[in-house]
Amino acid sequence: MNILIIEDEKRNFNRLRRLLERLDTTCCIERPLASIAESVEWLHTHPAPDLILADIRLSDGLSFDALRQTDTASPVIFTTAYDEYAIQAFKFNSFDYLLKPVRSDELAAAINKVRRQCAAPSASGEELRQLLEYMRRSNYRYRERFLLPYRDGYVSVQVKDISHIALDGRATRLYMKNGTAESVPYSLDELENQLNPDEFFRVNRQYLIRIDSILSVNNWFNSRLKVHLKKYPGEEIVVSRERATALKEWLDR
Repeated sequence: MNILIIEDEKRNFNRLRRLLERLDTTCCIERPLASIAESVEWLHTHPAPDLILADIRLSDGLSFDALRQTDTASPVIFTTAYDEYAIQAFKFNSFDYLLKPVRSDELAAAINKVRRQCAAPSASGEELRQLLEYMRRSNYRYRERFLLPYRDGYVSVQVKDISHIALDGRATRLYMKNGTAESVPYSLDELENQLNPDEFFRVNRQYLIRIDSILSVNNWFNSRLKVHLKKYPGEEIVVSRERATALKEWLDR
């Protein structure tokens, strides 16, 4: 089986290669492609691989863009570090996705699924087309700003200026790096889906925090963590034991 890996982190590529070589010693693994531009060039100039393992987010955008530009019919297994809202798209077709760090048993199951599909390659191509069309209609792009009422008009608030987002009673409030706060008509669940998970992390039911707003992370009781923010020294955010491991992995990417 010829396998192409689209992945912009060397350690993730090495891990996938080791797992694949253990599962199938006869597989041929192509060098990693780390960007949309590189992926498009390779797919245009090489025969279609038997399988593509593609990270969702690359150094210059989303791997969906590379697949859309090349109209590849190869089966695809997507990988991601976060259980993103876009993953819902994969649940109505026969493609698969794996959460990082990828586990050997899950990779084996996904590859077996691909092999079963090989009997109907035209169906796989149609399903990829449907997936890409779904992403196009959904305008797969993370929020960059909020348009909020202000006096007798509106003001635009940039996402990059947010320190953290928190529930205040029943209201959801954006706490800005300049110390001000704005209410928005969205739930934390909705904002978690709208904001780039490379930049924002849901530490508990009450808080979404931005990575560059973190001052320190300290161990707390019962394997929990406590997060301190740069611009809000009085704000102490406790991370549950269940979310503590995920937070450390997010900060270590």
